[in-house]
Amino acid sequence: MSPRRNMESGGGMSQFDLDPWQEEQSSAEPFTLGYRKGTGEPVVYGSLLLGAALLGTGIVSGSLIPALASLPVFLSVQWHYPFIDKRPQIAANETGLYLERLGVLRWSAIADLSLYKTAVRTMEFNQLHIKLKGPIEDCLVKREPQSLPRLAMRKNWRLKKAKSNAPVLEVDLHLLACDPEILLQRTRQFWRG
Repeated sequence: MSPRRNMESGGGMSQFDLDPWQEEQSSAEPFTLGYRKGTGEPVVYGSLLLGAALLGTGIVSGSLIPALASLPVFLSVQWHYPFIDKRPQIAANETGLYLERLGVLRWSAIADLSLYKTAVRTMEFNQLHIKLKGPIEDCLVKREPQSLPRLAMRKNWRLKKAKSNAPVLEVDLHLLACDPEILLQRTRQFWRG
């Protein structure tokens, strides 16, 4: 079974539904998370309509300018498509931590898990920082195969280097259907287990 299917079958949660008064769970529960509903529909569908209108105008008028103007609009649709895609962006089970378009990271390859919060005026942005013990290729159970169309789409993580030169994955959480604190707690249950 592929790591992604394995992750999808384990838990199937689209967002966390834990009782805030419940005692901390002793065993880790598998989970899968995608983007919050309503995150990208206006951008994707609005851009798609605008691109179609520009392309249609160019075809009907015989002018190349509106048709060429539709190209960056369609590229924007391609870039933002993961917002409406049903694929999980992050998942966890006993095998490891899954990140979409990366693969499954072994729990033993993770040196640290932490939340990083920033705020811009009234908006709060959260990231899960995953510090790895070695090069990313050595940390993966299995790398997810890449397809050419998906290379031009937004991904929810970035690979950076920490001050200690250790690789760090920064996963954006503010658009996912989760509470960042609960995500960290549930991910740490697997990592420490």
